[in-house]
Amino acid sequence: MAILLSVAACRSNQSGEESSENKEVNQSVGKLQELNRRIAMNSNDATAYGERADWWLTQDRENVWGSPKEGAEMGSPDEPREALQKALQDIKSALLLDTSNALFYCILGEIYTRLGLVSEADDALRVSMARNPELVRVYLRRGELALINRQHGVAFKYLNEALGRDKRLAEGYLLKGLTHLELKDTASARSSWLTAIEQDPNLYAAYLELGLREKDPLTAHRYFSNVLQLKPGHIEASYARGMLLQEQGYTDSARQDYRNLLQNWPQHRDALFNMAYMTMIDKNFEEAVKEYDKVIALNSADLPAILNRGLCYEMMGKVQEASADYRECLRLRKGYPQALQGINRLK
Repeated sequence: MAILLSVAACRSNQSGEESSENKEVNQSVGKLQELNRRIAMNSNDATAYGERADWWLTQDRENVWGSPKEGAEMGSPDEPREALQKALQDIKSALLLDTSNALFYCILGEIYTRLGLVSEADDALRVSMARNPELVRVYLRRGELALINRQHGVAFKYLNEALGRDKRLAEGYLLKGLTHLELKDTASARSSWLTAIEQDPNLYAAYLELGLREKDPLTAHRYFSNVLQLKPGHIEASYARGMLLQEQGYTDSARQDYRNLLQNWPQHRDALFNMAYMTMIDKNFEEAVKEYDKVIALNSADLPAILNRGLCYEMMGKVQEASADYRECLRLRKGYPQALQGINRLK
């Protein structure tokens, strides 16, 4: 008997030469070592502390953009990410040595922003702007903070100020695009992200935003591929491209993207679920059961995974196991229609 598999898939350099990403990592590590050396030689070097705080802040931003995980987009005062902790320690050391430096206050404001301390961030950025009204970076960060606060007019004001001082400031266009998106103006958002890429072809965050809103599959695939070329292993781009390939019927390529993603984040529920779903569609029910087991191990109350595992058991003729899964679905959600249909089929 044919059964409708009603719970669909979830939506959410080999040349031997050193890759550009590895070169960047090596250069970044070298920068940190140099800053550590400078501070070890002179513990009163405020500039070195400020540069090291900025280094840690950059690492935190790259880690979050490159490998976003649930709840990791923003740190918290109680449990800040390690890089933010180190950045905060260093910038406070810098300010103890030099209270007049506008950039130090700007960095402090960005750290507070990433910690979710909005009032403290605003205070620090105001001091920074008062110290140096020509500092482009502070306008960018105040625009970002306004966007977080959903003050869209204020965000545009500061971002336009930043871009008026530096028309090649790619992140300014990126943030303007996100502000337009908040206002449901997708066309203007897309235009801003394209301009951001024109200014900085390596700004992978702009490619990602374009890909997530692109209706043409081929163009979306190109944007996601650009992200992954610039940032191999990027979790959100890997999942988005995998989902796109899966929907277009390129299941082998989709599986490869999911596998790459799972190497970086083995507990990515949706990637695990989609792998199991494609295996089920291929009628490899025994293997699909094993893959759904991995999903259920993450959350024993995952209704779609339990239901689909029950369908696999049913197709394998394992009535007892199928019935147990359908009954578990009904225990978790009374009257769950697909589970009731499954129980009736087994009678």
